[in-house]
Amino acid sequence: MDSSIGIGASHLQILIPVIMIASALLVPLISRGNPRYRLPLVLLVTAAAFLGSVDILGKVILSPTGYLEYMAGYQWGGKSLLQTGQPIGIVLRTDLLGAILLLLINGIGFLVSLYSCSSAHHEVPEGKQTYYYTLLLLMLAGMSGIAIAGDCFNFYVFFEIASISSYTLVSISGRPESLEATFKYILTGALSSILIVFGIGLLFNATGTLNMYYASQQIAKIVSSHPESALFPYRYLIYASLGLFIMGFSIKAAFFPSHAWLADAHPAAPSSISALLSGLVVKTTGIFLLIRFLFTVFGIHKGYLGEVFSVLFLIISIITIISGSLFAIVQTQLKRMLAYSTIAQMGYILFGVALITPYGLAGSILHIVNHAIVKSLMFLCAGIILHKTGIRDITDMGRLGYRMPATMACFTIGACSLVGVPPLCGFMSKWVLATSAIQAGMPYLVIILLISSLLNAVYYFRVVAISYFGNPKIEIDTVDEAPKTMLVPVCILAVLVIILGVLVKYPYHAAALPAARLLLR
Repeated sequence: MDSSIGIGASHLQILIPVIMIASALLVPLISRGNPRYRLPLVLLVTAAAFLGSVDILGKVILSPTGYLEYMAGYQWGGKSLLQTGQPIGIVLRTDLLGAILLLLINGIGFLVSLYSCSSAHHEVPEGKQTYYYTLLLLMLAGMSGIAIAGDCFNFYVFFEIASISSYTLVSISGRPESLEATFKYILTGALSSILIVFGIGLLFNATGTLNMYYASQQIAKIVSSHPESALFPYRYLIYASLGLFIMGFSIKAAFFPSHAWLADAHPAAPSSISALLSGLVVKTTGIFLLIRFLFTVFGIHKGYLGEVFSVLFLIISIITIISGSLFAIVQTQLKRMLAYSTIAQMGYILFGVALITPYGLAGSILHIVNHAIVKSLMFLCAGIILHKTGIRDITDMGRLGYRMPATMACFTIGACSLVGVPPLCGFMSKWVLATSAIQAGMPYLVIILLISSLLNAVYYFRVVAISYFGNPKIEIDTVDEAPKTMLVPVCILAVLVIILGVLVKYPYHAAALPAARLLLR
């Protein structure tokens, strides 16, 4: 394996998922000897993956090409993708968007691992904790692999690793509602996988390659071909493949009308896993891959297809935003309310994508980052409440703000961010999305964002009001704050919500650059 083959290649690209998978296999072996060492191993691996992600992001920013390419295997003439076209072997290619996602995955993954030091003992049965840590590492490895994959075969392998791990983690508590939610999750996930694998097959049939970047060059030739050209018939395979990918990724991203699985799966999982599912999994296996294929592979922004899908995505995003918010209002269980809120927030991200403008896409990428941090924060807070009090129902949270001041303060920060209170990060990404709609000549769409923010205020401020001013329905005199291993990750995420809002210039530029590069391809 020659690191000189790739353009700015970094061994860390392949080492992060490989070490995570190897460590996941080691966890059961270590547990047989001394279970006390399995958690330090998980913490060490996730911390190393986070530091490696920081290094990769730095290398991508400094790279003259704007990405890192790594060849794991043989290729024609020992040349790179840009020199020969189609390489043979595993191709890893990390651009700025992938590097940002990789950092987000492993940063939150480390915090969730730290949080699990205490939460896993409460929400995961003793006999299943080894499996929990194994599957946690596998899920993080799968998502990391998706962020850096440069060809359809390996992206699909990592996609299935992340998906299957998440299915199992939802059911790991063994509760009846968890098993039922997992069954629904598996059915919809299987449908998504089938659509995607058929899309890959049609894409390969039309282009003769599984490499995303070489395929994009072939697609450009096919779509622009003359009706008398031999390439012209393959145009219909390209359109069919695009349709299959959109449907498959939309299911994973929980867009309307394929959102029902999320409302059951996320509340049923352990709170640490709910944070990863809502904060990372739906974005990595859903919206990130949708953006990757729409703009990098199919280049829909270059032709008339962009106008067609812009209208379609706008309609779906608006329905997703409003329906998710309305369903959240009528929920009485805290985690279920947060799950429906996630559906609404995914609509915001699709909203920016649908505009197909650099500013709109930058708003989507910024909201991916902000929502991942905020929703991870809120699910972890919900887990602390469950851990210390056993409370699941919102109406039972009276006066918890005084017994658990740090936890509820962090939850309130997250709630205000998602409502859109300045200067928190959620307000900033909503502001960019609203401004992008105005710049795109559709100022009336801002009304949808305002209505959604008002709906968000209804259900989030209700929780905050009850926790500070409501009458307690259970005995809370003995309730105190969570263990430090649970509280520290929550406080770190709450601080990030504030920092990313106050210093919005830096995360905005980090989001605007990959957005511009995607649309200039």
